[in-house]
Amino acid sequence: MPNQKNKEQVFALKDKISKAKSIVFTDYKGLNSNQANELRRKLSEEGSEIEIAKNTLLKIALKESGYEIKEVEKTFEGSTAAILSYSDPISPLKKLFEFIKTAGLPKVKLGIFDGGFLPESDVETLSKLPSKEVLVSKLLSTFNSPIFGFVNVLSGTKRKFVYALNEITKKKGGAAS
Repeated sequence: MPNQKNKEQVFALKDKISKAKSIVFTDYKGLNSNQANELRRKLSEEGSEIEIAKNTLLKIALKESGYEIKEVEKTFEGSTAAILSYSDPISPLKKLFEFIKTAGLPKVKLGIFDGGFLPESDVETLSKLPSKEVLVSKLLSTFNSPIFGFVNVLSGTKRKFVYALNEITKKKGGAAS
């Protein structure tokens, strides 16, 4: 029979999982307290947090949140920490992989994005994507490019017409003098 403390922790985990835009599970074994605190600080700057819980409680919270974890159940062995991103799902990944480059830890096990599980390699690939704002601005500039080209063509026609009128005026003005 589960005790009250575990029930409360599962409830809190379910709440955090439901609010998270992305979740990355890592093996934090080998991180010292200074490194863990530094990683927490960097991730909190990006609107994320690290949640360390028993694997059993993480699995229960995921199941109760609607995730089918049979295929990835082996991921939840050893030391597991969940990195939950509440704002931008990508920018905390950038910070995580920057930290991994310098410290060599933690090891990424698995990620959850858009309701699906991603292996470590795909999580790393996502970390290399530009931020959402950059992607939106690139998309908008792509949409605007043909419009600006069309405006230039139209204004070029007007410009040529004005130049032609100026030349006609100069010729008539020059002929009248």
